[in-house]
Amino acid sequence: MERDKEDEILSQKNFQKDSGVNLDKFLISSTLESEIQEESQKQESPEIDLAVGDLAEVFSRGDAPSRINRDGTVDTPPENDSVTEYALEGEKRLHYGLMISMIVVWSAIGTIVGTSPIFSHTISAIGLLLMAGFGMWLGEIWIPRKSMHLLGVTWIIISMKILYGLAISMYAWGWVDSTELGISLLGLVLLNIGVAQHHDEDAIATQATIVLLAIGSAAGGPYGQEGVAMMIGLGTLLFHALAYFRNSGNLASLGIAVSYLWIGLHAISDNWILFGIEVTQFDDELLLFLLMFGVTGINAVTATKFAEAENWFSSGFKAMGLGKPGLWSVSVGLGMIGALLAIASSRLETGYALAQLILLLSAFTPSYLVVRGEQWQRLQRYALWPAPVLLGILILMVRGVLDAPVSEPWSIYAVFSAAITTVAILNHQHAVSDHVLWIGSIVIVILLTLLIPAEEHGMARVLLCCQSVVWIGLALIAIKRDSPSLAGTATLAPWIWLIFLASNIEGRLISNDILPINFYELDISIYLIMLILIQVPLNFRLGDSGVNLAGRLVGMSELSARMRDSGMMRLWNISFITILLAMLFITSPGVIPAYGMVSVLGFLLIYHSLAMRLDKHQGTPRTILVSWSVAALILQWRYGLGAFWIALLGISSVLVVSWSEKNAKRLEQGEKISHQAIMPGNLITICLGFISIMLMLIGLDEPLNKTLSYGEQFPNDITNLRLASLAAVATVVGLYLPRASKLEKLLPSAITSLAVIVTVGLAAVSLEDNFTLYLGGSTFVITGAWLAAQGEIRSRMKQVSQRDERLEKYLARQRMNEDAEKVSGESNIKMVDAELLQLSELQKKRSKRRSSTGDYDLVVGDIHHKPTIVISFIIVTILIGVFFAWTSGESLPAISIASFVSVLFIGIARWRADQVNLQLPDIMGIESPVAITMAGLTLIQISGRLGDSNVSLEYQWEILVLLGALVILAGISLLGRKDLGLRIPSVLEGIVLLLLTSKVLTSLMGVDKIQLSPTFSDELSWLVPVISVEIFLIVAVLLFEWVESQRIKRKLGDHRGAVGRVIWAVMTICISFGVAGVLAGIFAVKNSLRWIQPAVPVGVALFLPLSWSALEEWLHPLEGTTPMFMIILGASGLLCSTICVIRNNQVWISAGLWVGHLLVPSGAFIQYQQTSVLMMVSILVVSTASWLIGVITLRRGWRVVGAADLVLAWIVAGLLMLSGGTSVMLLVMLLSTAVLLGLVTWLGQQYETELAKS
Repeated sequence: MERDKEDEILSQKNFQKDSGVNLDKFLISSTLESEIQEESQKQESPEIDLAVGDLAEVFSRGDAPSRINRDGTVDTPPENDSVTEYALEGEKRLHYGLMISMIVVWSAIGTIVGTSPIFSHTISAIGLLLMAGFGMWLGEIWIPRKSMHLLGVTWIIISMKILYGLAISMYAWGWVDSTELGISLLGLVLLNIGVAQHHDEDAIATQATIVLLAIGSAAGGPYGQEGVAMMIGLGTLLFHALAYFRNSGNLASLGIAVSYLWIGLHAISDNWILFGIEVTQFDDELLLFLLMFGVTGINAVTATKFAEAENWFSSGFKAMGLGKPGLWSVSVGLGMIGALLAIASSRLETGYALAQLILLLSAFTPSYLVVRGEQWQRLQRYALWPAPVLLGILILMVRGVLDAPVSEPWSIYAVFSAAITTVAILNHQHAVSDHVLWIGSIVIVILLTLLIPAEEHGMARVLLCCQSVVWIGLALIAIKRDSPSLAGTATLAPWIWLIFLASNIEGRLISNDILPINFYELDISIYLIMLILIQVPLNFRLGDSGVNLAGRLVGMSELSARMRDSGMMRLWNISFITILLAMLFITSPGVIPAYGMVSVLGFLLIYHSLAMRLDKHQGTPRTILVSWSVAALILQWRYGLGAFWIALLGISSVLVVSWSEKNAKRLEQGEKISHQAIMPGNLITICLGFISIMLMLIGLDEPLNKTLSYGEQFPNDITNLRLASLAAVATVVGLYLPRASKLEKLLPSAITSLAVIVTVGLAAVSLEDNFTLYLGGSTFVITGAWLAAQGEIRSRMKQVSQRDERLEKYLARQRMNEDAEKVSGESNIKMVDAELLQLSELQKKRSKRRSSTGDYDLVVGDIHHKPTIVISFIIVTILIGVFFAWTSGESLPAISIASFVSVLFIGIARWRADQVNLQLPDIMGIESPVAITMAGLTLIQISGRLGDSNVSLEYQWEILVLLGALVILAGISLLGRKDLGLRIPSVLEGIVLLLLTSKVLTSLMGVDKIQLSPTFSDELSWLVPVISVEIFLIVAVLLFEWVESQRIKRKLGDHRGAVGRVIWAVMTICISFGVAGVLAGIFAVKNSLRWIQPAVPVGVALFLPLSWSALEEWLHPLEGTTPMFMIILGASGLLCSTICVIRNNQVWISAGLWVGHLLVPSGAFIQYQQTSVLMMVSILVVSTASWLIGVITLRRGWRVVGAADLVLAWIVAGLLMLSGGTSVMLLVMLLSTAVLLGLVTWLGQQYETELAKS
């Protein structure tokens, strides 16, 4: 009787049971391994589309899964990013570049030998043959050597190029006729193929086939378009025959790409002449279509055959960090460029263009499906059998043998082919990957744009409808497939299309002459709203998708990593910013009406704000508010409508801030919340700050240069101001005041709220509206009183409480330590207080700007009295002074009054700080009220200078008054201070920085000069201020140096560092007319030697020529010597570097080299105000110095710089030749460069091991 199967299983289990006591049941088994196995089984490797290849994902969903196991190991090491790879392989690649550069120089020498009139034809021919033979000999020697293989191949290619050039030169000399030239070129092609086979190298074979295609183009002259078509067909067959013969994916991919490109050039050509070859145009539509048909069939079969083969294009994409696309996708994609040229040449003939397009789709769709694993037998009925039948019918209809029953022949062919291809795709849609879908959707949109003539409004509407169908369909597929890449494409691509094609005609990125498109304003408005509606389900479903910054190329920098971690590149954020950019591009009269602009931006902002309030948003609130506000400001400046922008921003900010407060409460309850979601104070400050700027634009009352359609129906002028003021005041009252007492940082939001109220009043004064003025005044009084009562008292008491609590805690800890020491007796073990270590670090930072505050400075030195309200009123005073100076053009009274009022406020702040025995906080070593006042007075002076329509350069009293006010305020800040040695440099830096800021801004606006020469004018209004400022700068430099010397004398540490020392010298140099600048530079370099700061000489040397140039203005013996001064200074740097190499003083080598690089070539250029032989020689000098020092000291960076200098020298030499240099000069330069490169490459190969290790 046969045993039951279940009985067998039970018997096997019984047999495997333990007999006796199984100790494993009682031991703790390692579940870790089983869990890991389960997890590994759950994680399926992502499917790779063999046709598309392993492309870098532009979009990804959520965070990438960790590749680190629980035990800390990794299964596979991470792939090197671009920076690491360049660091490891950079030296080798540099030498490859040098080799190739040497070959390029050799080729240029061959060109001169063959074309220069200084040689006879016979000598030129002999010279070219010798050069070609030399290259062939080197290739024969080097190709078998692995390390020199690439160089040998390159020599072979250049040698063949010289032989091709010799054949053409022989024709130009009259030695051969056109037929003999063709035979010679074909013979050289065969020789080229033979050499390629001899060395088994695809690159050499590629040269032969490309030359054959060029010969095919040249055949258009004697044989017409039929000859061109035949030669292109033969060239394509030769390409693919070689690919099959050599089993080479390189030749296959290149054949597909080049064949289409060649056809496209001839299709779009207007009988162009390229490199002496006439590119004959295809006039016969059927001939072009038949050529496309044949080439497409061959290319489709070849792409399928070699789909998984290695090729140059895929490797190139991988090297750039873009993934590794498959041969099918990269070759077909590059080939489509040429095919689209052919289609674009017939875009006005819609039926013919569609037939060409459908031809490509009908051929490559089955090819793709076969690569994806579908059986060719199932696809033959869609491609193999219908294609020749349809083609035969098409030929008969085009030639008139058959009559087209319905439409033109091309449209009939396109309809039937499209139907067959659609059926094939629908029956095999499971094989289509996301990559193909999103790439295909973009291609379809491009083709729709090319094929639909949208000059008329009706056809433009058809174009928008067709695109809407594409994007809606792609969005639905993205939701169905849960695909980040499809979602990202559907979200971003339509807006990018608008940027290129829907902006105003004058500013379009693609000229209207190439693609004329004219939309109805209502149509484009509805289309924009529809695009935003598409984003709603995509963002809610796939909002955690984002641009993938983990790839090698994009994710190689710290900046990219920070953007990724901040969530900046999430789909919510990046789609929001893309829409704003698109709106800025396309918003213009005749494109979008006023109601469309407001509706789109308003709907966008409110939709994102509501999503945040509902806690569905994956983006960052600060990004949303800031980017939208910036866009709104730009549009307000162009087209007005400020009331709507303020109202929308106010509503949005209330929603976002309430969400932020909700997150703060969730954080208190123990939830983990991103820091970007818990910052109501920052969000309030941002919102109110932008509202104040919008009100300023309204107050300026500048006339609009352009207006949008229906813009006159929106409120403007006084009504706009009143509505904007009501919205702004409502935002302050509803958003800020209820939360002011709860904010940790009172100052920023208090300043912005006061700025809103003040700008309301200023705008009312500007537009002479009493209602708005009363509104602003009453709001100012109420807000100020409320803040004074609720804000600063709470802040001051909190600071006092914090100080007392910390002191009490510190003293208690001290008593505890003393008791512990008594108990421990002689034990040397002591406790380390982590909090005191942290406070010690803070004290160390403070000590660079101010001294100790007393015995307990370590504990409470970082606690200050923060006079928020006082500072706010100072800022309000400054703003009023700025407005008065701007409108009246008089800054002197405004500076005087603002200084007086601010001094009173500063006194109040100090008095309140002394009451609670606290210091005021510092800004760059200056008490914050004083620093803010100094900056405000500078702003007033700038406003008065720019607001004066009759301003004169000779009238400089304002800068003298400003300097006096700054000095007085600086003196006030130093009164009663014991740490003058620290505060004097800070005060001097602050004054000079503000003077420089004033000069730079007024100079940029064209009303001033940064450096003022004392001999420019004899007016007292010029001489007295200019000389006074210079005297102050000299005194400041000497005083700064005295402080430095005292610190060195007392053996104190450096209180500025290299950056601070350079900044001080540069600021002085920029505004001095020479004397003070030179002194500051000398002292900075002297002190840098003391503190060993190599960066200081570099920074000073870069700007010191400005002081020398300023001296030229009033010291006539120095006139015209600045270029020579720069060259001498740079040469001194190179000499110092050489001495440092000899003495093995590595610290200062780079500084000297940088000085030489920055000054020697620059001085040579300035000497003649153009490129010159001197400039080229100077670049070669610094290149030689850098390269030799880089080799001697094993510094890779300087070897790279030397190579870059050499390239720059070539560029300069090329410019010299274009400007009229002789061929003899060029030949000498090339020979010199060849010798130099030969030596460098030889030395590089000689010391390759040592250089690679370095």
